[in-house]
Amino acid sequence: MTAACFTFLGISLLLYLAGALLYLSHFLRRQGTWEEWGGRALSWGLAIHAVGILMHFLFSGLSPFSNLLPVISLLIIAGLATGLVLERRTQIRRLNLLLAPLAFFGLLYLLLMPVRLEGATSVLLHYPWLGVHVGATLLGNVGFALAFASATIYLAQGRLLKMGRLNSLLPALDTAASATYRFAAVGFAFFTLGLGMGILWLFGAPGEYLARSDTKTWMAIPSWAFFAAYLYLRGLRGSHGSRLKWLVIAGFLTAAANLLAVRHHFVDGP
Repeated sequence: MTAACFTFLGISLLLYLAGALLYLSHFLRRQGTWEEWGGRALSWGLAIHAVGILMHFLFSGLSPFSNLLPVISLLIIAGLATGLVLERRTQIRRLNLLLAPLAFFGLLYLLLMPVRLEGATSVLLHYPWLGVHVGATLLGNVGFALAFASATIYLAQGRLLKMGRLNSLLPALDTAASATYRFAAVGFAFFTLGLGMGILWLFGAPGEYLARSDTKTWMAIPSWAFFAAYLYLRGLRGSHGSRLKWLVIAGFLTAAANLLAVRHHFVDGP
């Protein structure tokens, strides 16, 4: 990473932190201008982050999927952009109260502990369709992150209602529940596509680029199972309530841990 790229990402990191603190301050003290400034901080951080990643691509000459820096960055950018658009165009509110700190800690992780996926560049150059697997999986994770944010908001509002309080800054329970279901469904569709392509690659790809015991691929199955259980109970059985939201939270946390902490096990091709 060049010094210029690192500088842009560092500025973006500070803006994400500022946005997270402003959203939190607005939530706690109900100062309307703080939410507005928090949105501006996230918007500027998003733009600067995008420029920094573009500089990384141009100066390094590497594939977008050669290491976790661009991969997680694209995930952060997509999640924040979706959250900002939804807050301005729909009744879904306060998503960025949770997405902002997720973006901050995700980028902080990348700047402090970059993990390189050795061999990924050459594999993608020879088999471009593998990029579809990566892209679909990342879109699935974006949906999971948004569902996690909505589910957490639902649980927070439900907890306040049990205490005899209603937070007007948070969306109604029905709105949060509907958003959780829709985000989970879209994320699940993309994640299923990505997971299916990953498993087919694992067992049928030309050349043994991945070990059959590749932990990252198999660790994606629990995340898929959590969201499959949630969608089955919510969509087919018609179940409701806070317990279902814990399936969404568990699924996202499992997916995030797999994305950030587990590496692919690449082996030499023939």
